[in-house]
Amino acid sequence: MTAGKLPGPRRKRIRKALYISLFILAFLMCWCLLTILILLAQEKIFTTSEESIIDQNSYAGRGIQVVVGHYNGNLPAEKRANLTEEQLNANRFSPVPGVGEDGRPVKLDEFEDRLSDDTFGINQFNLIISDKIALNRSLPDVRKHQCRDKIYPAPPELPTTSVIIVYHNEAFSTLLRTVVSVIDRSPKEVLKEIILVDDFSSRSFLKDDLDNFVITLGVRIKVIRAQRRVGLIRARLMGANEADGEVLTFLDSHCECTKGWLEPLLARIKENRKAVVCPVIDVINDRTFAYQKGIELFRGGFNWNLQFRWYAVPPDMVRSRANDPTMPIQSPTMAGGLFSIDKSYFEQLGAYDPGMDIWGGENIEISFRIWQCGGRIEIIPCSHVGHIFRKASPHDFPGKSSGKILNSNLLRVAEVWMDEWKYLFYKTAPQALQMRSSIDVSERIELRKRLQCKDFNWYLQNVWPDNFMPRPEHTFGRIIHCYSKSVGDSCCLYWTVPRGGVVRVASMHNCSATSTFDRTEVSVSTYRSHIFEPTIVLFHDPANLAPNSTN
Repeated sequence: MTAGKLPGPRRKRIRKALYISLFILAFLMCWCLLTILILLAQEKIFTTSEESIIDQNSYAGRGIQVVVGHYNGNLPAEKRANLTEEQLNANRFSPVPGVGEDGRPVKLDEFEDRLSDDTFGINQFNLIISDKIALNRSLPDVRKHQCRDKIYPAPPELPTTSVIIVYHNEAFSTLLRTVVSVIDRSPKEVLKEIILVDDFSSRSFLKDDLDNFVITLGVRIKVIRAQRRVGLIRARLMGANEADGEVLTFLDSHCECTKGWLEPLLARIKENRKAVVCPVIDVINDRTFAYQKGIELFRGGFNWNLQFRWYAVPPDMVRSRANDPTMPIQSPTMAGGLFSIDKSYFEQLGAYDPGMDIWGGENIEISFRIWQCGGRIEIIPCSHVGHIFRKASPHDFPGKSSGKILNSNLLRVAEVWMDEWKYLFYKTAPQALQMRSSIDVSERIELRKRLQCKDFNWYLQNVWPDNFMPRPEHTFGRIIHCYSKSVGDSCCLYWTVPRGGVVRVASMHNCSATSTFDRTEVSVSTYRSHIFEPTIVLFHDPANLAPNSTN
């Protein structure tokens, strides 16, 4: 054997091992590549676009505001700037078979996608997609199996209902899809009528075209037209005054009712006429019109500004419903866009406050009134109605600023129903306090006395005991958040927001003994001791904000 050379058999074994290793390595690389390609293909085929996905976890514990049934008026000038009258009055409804069926998301080609962007601002949802979807499209049955198996009284034994839908310049396809879904998925014996209240719409297709269409639907439909803009609140009162049903059911004008939506609502009112009941509100994506199941274990509340918020159902309520998930969920407030109420009870309670203008705060006002005057608000988990959630309103407030109207409406809520707690609202909304002397709520205060309603402390203790209203022993202060210590001397609080957005540490800087804050630690009243948003404004001077303040 020559020195330095391996024996032949050994050399062959090494070469063989090398070939096997290379083969295994090549196989593993091909396997990984194939796996990646399969995953990419699955993502392309089976998932909707990122825009169409509603991250339900983002709702949890964050007090996300959900705007339901709110519309404000004419399209603002800056939103009309690039839209012609032809675009505003165009009715392109032309359904394509199969599009959007079973609540699936819809994808447009490149040309239609650009067109949808151009027209999106008209109603703040994708008009091109809506106009491709049939009025009677199929939807998934998102109810729990216990709900599907639940037996309700036969329709002749349930109270009848008038469904009231207020609209202003609504899209033809979404308005009629709301109407058709009510007709197709409601027992004929209980659907007394549908009342459409037109709040002075200007679009031509909402005149004769609408009238000619609804007479073909085979049910009693009244179309009431206001002779001037009256707003959501007064338009609903117009509809209620014309209603012949035993129950009033209010819906927004871009909804889709699902199978079995109405019977649970009417059955609960049959059990208790003072129960004001709301469906679970499912999500219709504003971009793709995908239908997604709503979050059942959430209920309504409000923040210090009296803005409606969703909050998670408390753990004790979750445990109490474990054996029967069909049980109603007690809710301190309601979103206000979708609910049913016994008509005579609605009138007995004083209907809506006619002193409120356009919209805003009416849901909080009627929620306080219902609870404090002997009724109750419940979310019925076996009733599901889809609603298009828009990220912005396509309208404005006619003739007035939105802030002035909202503050005026909420001032009425605070003055009539919140007793000494109204000063909390005034601390967070000083603009409303400036309007206090010009607002007359004497008639609503007399209504409260006549109905012998309970005080607001009772409401907090019995209806919403897990509320986060600051108590006298709590510090309630204004905190101005700065992202950087370089902002200047006016910034007294600094905190870092680490990756993930969870606030960990807050520290004081630029604070002297003569400044508003002269401590290194500040306690604030926040929900469950957490600050959820990256920016927050609270108010200092706790001595002036005790619940029994008289200032």
